[in-house]
Amino acid sequence: MTTKEAPARLLRGGGSFQADLTRAVRQMLDARTLRRGRMRFFAKAAFMLVWTAASYAYLVFMAGNWWQAGLGCISLALALGGVAFSIQHDANHGALGRRWRFLGLTMDVLLGTSSYLWRERHNHAHHTYTNVVDKDGDIEQMPLARFAPDQPRRPWHRFQHIYMFALYGFYAPRQALMGDASMLIRGPNAHVPLKRPRGADLWQLIGTKIVFFGLFLVLPMFVQPWWGVLLGAFVTLWILGIILAVVFQLAHCVEEADFTSEARMLVESERDGPREWARHQVEHTVDFARSSRVLNWYLGGLNFQVEHHLLPNVCHVHYRRISPVLEQLCREHDLHYRANDTFLSALRSHARWLRDMGRVPYGPATATPAPGGIA
Repeated sequence: MTTKEAPARLLRGGGSFQADLTRAVRQMLDARTLRRGRMRFFAKAAFMLVWTAASYAYLVFMAGNWWQAGLGCISLALALGGVAFSIQHDANHGALGRRWRFLGLTMDVLLGTSSYLWRERHNHAHHTYTNVVDKDGDIEQMPLARFAPDQPRRPWHRFQHIYMFALYGFYAPRQALMGDASMLIRGPNAHVPLKRPRGADLWQLIGTKIVFFGLFLVLPMFVQPWWGVLLGAFVTLWILGIILAVVFQLAHCVEEADFTSEARMLVESERDGPREWARHQVEHTVDFARSSRVLNWYLGGLNFQVEHHLLPNVCHVHYRRISPVLEQLCREHDLHYRANDTFLSALRSHARWLRDMGRVPYGPATATPAPGGIA
């Protein structure tokens, strides 16, 4: 979502901060740097796809007992997570250019989720209204979970910091089985001004669903018992769901992030005018584990979530270089750049946020930086 697409009533363009960042990034990413970055991306993409194919072949054709199948499920889930983070995410954000947009279909074929509908939901709602209750559908998990102060609290939310980590596992199976169908049946809503797929987009959605279920269920049943296939598919997708959901939460639903609501933004907009889109992204998004090269490689740069939200059309291999420039610009523009030092500190911050949201009553959002975060 570009700043030009930000709705005028609540958000306006990126202002001088976004202009300075864009200028600095253009100077940094010259033709040679972009070419090297492209080579790094495709080398990693090839690795992730080979890892996925090898894990799938081992699980379907070689695993002969429960522990071998378990190892296969873990390996396949991790590989699919790598595909989600490092391939489809960049492709569906247009960070690879139109020529390589087809790589976004790895989401359809290997993850079971329509890339067309994902772009409608994620790019149009989450990337515009990050952490805005009633607008950002990615933080709407009521009644199971309360992620923001402007959401109502239920009695069972007191225990959400315990049970949600298990429920996160159902994210991937639900998306594959019901997520797309549910979105099509609901149609446009407050979170997604859905443009229903037609023609080639509709046939693509149907065809890739057939391929996904054929790979995950039909083909393996020619080799393995049906109950083992169903169990293995569920375990793989459950592990994948935890991986995907937790990584998202560590960048958004933590103590360091700001939260607001559509109603609150309307009041502020009438009083002070629309807030700048770029500033909103910095205030409502959090980086984590920036010094970990291993995590940065596997997560496709999603630990640099602030950079991604401000520059979704830039390939993730460049985020690490952009990060210190962005942090300096935030200081110059009097913006609070937020980051957790490690993966574990971000995970603890998310757990504390879940606990606090299960206990505190309805009220305005406040950001309370945790120890180890960057103030």
